[in-house]
Amino acid sequence: EPKNHRRDRIEKLVADAVENNGFEMYYQPIFSIEKGTFHSAEALIRMRSTSELGYISPEEFIPIAEEKGMIFDIGDAVVEQVAEFAKRSEVVSQKLDFIEVNLSGLQAASPDLDKRLEQILRKYGISPSFINLEITETAVIGSEDVFSKNISSLRRIGFSFSMDDFGTGYASLSYLSRLPIDLVKIDKSFVDQLETADSRGDFVKAIISIGHMFRCKVIAEGVELDSQLSTLRELSCDYIQGYIWGKPAPIEENAIQSKV
Repeated sequence: EPKNHRRDRIEKLVADAVENNGFEMYYQPIFSIEKGTFHSAEALIRMRSTSELGYISPEEFIPIAEEKGMIFDIGDAVVEQVAEFAKRSEVVSQKLDFIEVNLSGLQAASPDLDKRLEQILRKYGISPSFINLEITETAVIGSEDVFSKNISSLRRIGFSFSMDDFGTGYASLSYLSRLPIDLVKIDKSFVDQLETADSRGDFVKAIISIGHMFRCKVIAEGVELDSQLSTLRELSCDYIQGYIWGKPAPIEENAIQSKV
């Protein structure tokens, strides 16, 4: 079956990339409304070589990597590349408050996560406070106890945390009340609705209020239009992320490089 064939080929590509350092990081700038500058960025993983399959989204290859036990090596490679960027591009990184790094469900629940991440950053002389670890609600489901312990130990070291896709799942609010999260990210699907005259604008407003109530900063994702930006500014959203500043790109071609 073609679908299985594609999956097998992606699995082989991921295995090759793990073996041969075949991943690279793209960065999407995060704009601070208050400061009027790029204040941070999200690191997004890409596979360098995808043969004739074309672009393969992390949403497709990360679940395969999790299933095949390759996600820990990939997770370490991501943190290593971000730390290497911070050391190499010191002028740029010093003007950024943090870089967001995505954590998969398996990573979030792995017992030695704190030691592994701390060890990588120490190698490059980068402070854990420079890294914000981004989790999704689904990453927490089924392993909340282990994950709570991980968050506590990682926060003690200096890492901060963000919850992605806030509002799309059923347990977001209960997690926000129980887990020490620093940033809440509003899903693009809600930001898109700001252009329509229905009540979703009120929903975005509610998410921002809830985030602030829990002493979190709020990032709106998927912002593409000036009108969305001005509405979010009126609603006291803290940060903006999206194509309005350009697509994710390697640091050399990035808006962060030219505008921080």
